[in-house]
Amino acid sequence: MQNPVDRFKAQLQAFREDDVAHWKYEENEVQRQLRILKETGYNDASFKEELKRAGINVSAVEQDSQKELESQKRVFEGLRKIEAPPPRRGRKTRILLQEIAARNVLLPNTINTSIYPPAYEGWGNTEDCGFNLALGEFNIKRDETGDGWGLQAVAYGTQYCTLWFYYFPPFAGELTVEPHVDFQGDVTLSAHDHWYTSTWAKLVLKLHFDLYQHYWDGEAAATIIDEQHQNVNKAYWVDDHRVTSKSLSVSAHDIVWIKLTTSLYVVAHSSHAHVACDFRTGSSRRIRVENIQIQLQGAPFQIFPATAAQ
Repeated sequence: MQNPVDRFKAQLQAFREDDVAHWKYEENEVQRQLRILKETGYNDASFKEELKRAGINVSAVEQDSQKELESQKRVFEGLRKIEAPPPRRGRKTRILLQEIAARNVLLPNTINTSIYPPAYEGWGNTEDCGFNLALGEFNIKRDETGDGWGLQAVAYGTQYCTLWFYYFPPFAGELTVEPHVDFQGDVTLSAHDHWYTSTWAKLVLKLHFDLYQHYWDGEAAATIIDEQHQNVNKAYWVDDHRVTSKSLSVSAHDIVWIKLTTSLYVVAHSSHAHVACDFRTGSSRRIRVENIQIQLQGAPFQIFPATAAQ
């Protein structure tokens, strides 16, 4: 019979294999669609030939494009020098008050507790997740610039990073899990579409949350950033304390896995698109699981009335 520790590790390994299989499927599908698009043969070179046949001075257009790129690059580099705002007061107090409030909810047959970092494990489909398990952090950073006029087919994949936590319910009941995740970092986008380009600047960051005991409860996703533009020049600081919640009917003493995943999708299509985000540099930038509030409602024990002596 498999001992509890080995079963614990085997279960986590199976989850990792499932994730890897999903990543491979998604990558293969992206490449399949890319091959189909490339078979059309339409790209920057073929478009420029069309322009030449139409009597357009392509060399002059390219020179103007290059001059604009140099100016646009300076704008982008200037925008991305954004600094962190002054920290808000009461961040630590907020966590303390959450803990006090949770423990003061006095309901019959109810346990209120909190899980804090370290995370038990972390993995992703890239080496750039920047995990800090001890602090429960994702530390991600991306800096992308497109290529050419954007007529050629390009594949864009999603970066996934996952942290794992767990909880052992002492009795059966209804378990409510509420992760508190703090996002601190910056986003910069610069794009200028033209009549001769296909320019896109996109950045989508989501937080995914799921629970497992005997089965997956069903993933919930929260969108943290959703930027999709053809013409844009903007930079801003992300200060987002995100709270999500799920409930699950659980049995006693069997492990409940808490899965928290960030997904980051970045597109910089054409050399006139620049996209960057930084949740890594310095102590002020990070994505941190501050704590996970746990409430378990059930029947930890029963008291039977004494039987009167006959």
